[in-house]
Amino acid sequence: MTVTTPPYAELVAFVRGEGEAIVSASRQGLDAPVTTCGDWTVGDLCRHVGRVYAYAAHLVEHRLTSASDVRPDPPADTDPAEWVAETLDDLVAALGGCDPDTPTWNWSASSPHVASFWARRMAHESAVHRYDAQRAFGVAQPVDADLAADGLDEFIDVLAPRIVERDNVSDAAATYRFASTEGEAWQVRFADGGIARADADAVADVTVRGTTSALLLAVYNRVPWTSLEVDGDAGALERWSANLRF
Repeated sequence: MTVTTPPYAELVAFVRGEGEAIVSASRQGLDAPVTTCGDWTVGDLCRHVGRVYAYAAHLVEHRLTSASDVRPDPPADTDPAEWVAETLDDLVAALGGCDPDTPTWNWSASSPHVASFWARRMAHESAVHRYDAQRAFGVAQPVDADLAADGLDEFIDVLAPRIVERDNVSDAAATYRFASTEGEAWQVRFADGGIARADADAVADVTVRGTTSALLLAVYNRVPWTSLEVDGDAGALERWSANLRF
């Protein structure tokens, strides 16, 4: 199965749109609990998103080719939602001011160190946290199907290997099949402390079916597996949720 990553300009547009939706939802109340993010409030979510946006903007704007020690924090007495709006402007300006192949450092061992990495990463970061922010007020909308499909690709190929290495994950061994009702499917194998794509004809220990958005949100532990159609070893999904957190 091959899913094409959206073009660079489209990814930047997703960053803008999803980021603005975070701001809009967050302005409804910073003290609301974000049940999809542990004990965070909306204010905590905004501070996190603002820091991520500011860090990515710094890397891209300055064309840094090595990691930066800069870890921006919101200025004192700044409304966290408004800080997200400000850092979003900076991020979109930085991404829009360079080419997709502009050399820019990132933490991935498998991805090219270019600006397009950050456009893609920030699009998915924004989409998932937009869901979090909206969910806090009971009005969460699904993730765009094309963006969600690329989000599953990115999670499996980029984020999951990082999580496995970072957290020394060894308790999720199984073959997982995520089948979208919109036609795509992702086959993933955990084994020996590693994760990789599995052959499409490999026998899956567990198959999950749902919309592409629902699959992405389940992979990110935003919706329960029981809200989708599950065939096979449900315990494997519990191990996935316990071990793969980003």
